[in-house]
Amino acid sequence: MENPFDIAARQIGLNEGDKRAALQDYLTTGGENLDPATTAWCAAFVNATLQQSGQTGTGKLNARSYMDWGQAVDQPQRGDVAVFSRGDPSGWQGHVGFFDGYDDNGRIRVLGGNQGDAVSVASYDPASLLGFRRGGSGMPGQPTQNALGGQQMPGQNMAGMPQMPGQQTAEMQQPFTPQINMLDPRAFQMAPNQRNFLS
Repeated sequence: MENPFDIAARQIGLNEGDKRAALQDYLTTGGENLDPATTAWCAAFVNATLQQSGQTGTGKLNARSYMDWGQAVDQPQRGDVAVFSRGDPSGWQGHVGFFDGYDDNGRIRVLGGNQGDAVSVASYDPASLLGFRRGGSGMPGQPTQNALGGQQMPGQNMAGMPQMPGQQTAEMQQPFTPQINMLDPRAFQMAPNQRNFLS
């Protein structure tokens, strides 16, 4: 399975003008039969790219649909999906593309479609970021491998427990493994003020 970012990077320069036919053909491979000159196509570009990498996108044309795809990450890696608001932050409009780091001014670099009517790399204001998403298996809600070798669903930490808002993502957490000698009776002794928590 090829990295979606690498596939997307090979499409830089496709545009709504002189490369319109090639762009339409590329979008069609992702199941989006549309005219990029008349329909916003940033999400269609992400869908088509994921499809060519063997993954599945949202299948929708609205950028914000990617907020329900994969799993949220706080520390993005190159190729993660970045979702932005456009206009009203609580509205429906948005933009989506692949994370490509930060520019010298701290703005988020995005490799995406419909950026200046073309596939290009552009920088976006971090204030408009809605979130970074990582696909794992590429299917929304499908498990990915966690650091302990088990399956981890989006929204869970490495122990399989629900991830709390503001909690580090599973990629950044270190598993907690208590070191208890089960043969040592002191392992089961509690201070007097701790006993009340058991009743």
